[in-house]
Amino acid sequence: MRTYPFGAADFDELPEPDGSLMGIDITSSSASAVWPAYNRLWVRIAAMMLRGGRPVLLLCPLTPDEWAGAAADVVGLPCVVWARLDCTDADRRARLAARGWESGQIEEAVKDAEELRAAVDREFTTTGRSSAEVAAAVADWVNSSRCTP
Repeated sequence: MRTYPFGAADFDELPEPDGSLMGIDITSSSASAVWPAYNRLWVRIAAMMLRGGRPVLLLCPLTPDEWAGAAADVVGLPCVVWARLDCTDADRRARLAARGWESGQIEEAVKDAEELRAAVDREFTTTGRSSAEVAAAVADWVNSSRCTP
């Protein structure tokens, strides 16, 4: 098994399988009022992880602007570089349909992906690639990224 000299975490790791965190289904749009606090929690988690002196790879659904808003006044974030995992819209539709998503939810996800493409240049496509290939490419990028605060 390949190991990586950085920490990694995903926004989806904290909620329970039913989407709840501390009794609130934070995955539901009805919980949108608590999303800014959830985003700020993850900024603080990233800052704590950075204390270990290694880069941190955080998988999240935020745009750079949303992250900046959540990170305001958080100490310990020397810099942030962005990349996005992406796939073709056809792949996205097929993958989300296989998970049981409704067509309206799928089209909203396709629209979100389009907006993120405009906000984040660096891309790692999953279309036509194995998860191991994508993980290795991301790891190489993290290890070679240099932050200039």
